[in-house]
Amino acid sequence: MRGVGKVPLRDMSRAQAWLFPPSLDELLPLDHPARFIAEFLDALDREDWKELGMELEGDPLGAPAYHPRAILSIWLYGFVTGIRSSRKLEAACRDQIPYLRPIGSQQADHNTLWRLYKDHRYAMRNLLK
Repeated sequence: MRGVGKVPLRDMSRAQAWLFPPSLDELLPLDHPARFIAEFLDALDREDWKELGMELEGDPLGAPAYHPRAILSIWLYGFVTGIRSSRKLEAACRDQIPYLRPIGSQQADHNTLWRLYKDHRYAMRNLLK
């Protein structure tokens, strides 16, 4: 191929730091499905949460638990993306921004994810109909 020269390469540094780190919200496009799921769950009223069998107020005693809205949003986004394994969702919560956003960069373990699903799966199905 005549006349085609080499193209310069961009500089690359894996140690590059952010001057101002972006928030998780800034890293997702405005039309991302994870945003839709968050808006859907935010629109649920207390009666909807009672139908799901979930309390939105935690127990003041004991270790803090994950908010049901966060864990449910992880499951719903998993359904949308085809991830239905609590262990794969746990890995996604470590590695993928759409899964990090609902739980605020915390690490949800597969046992927590599984317990919510096991206890509320039938109510979740009715809610999503």
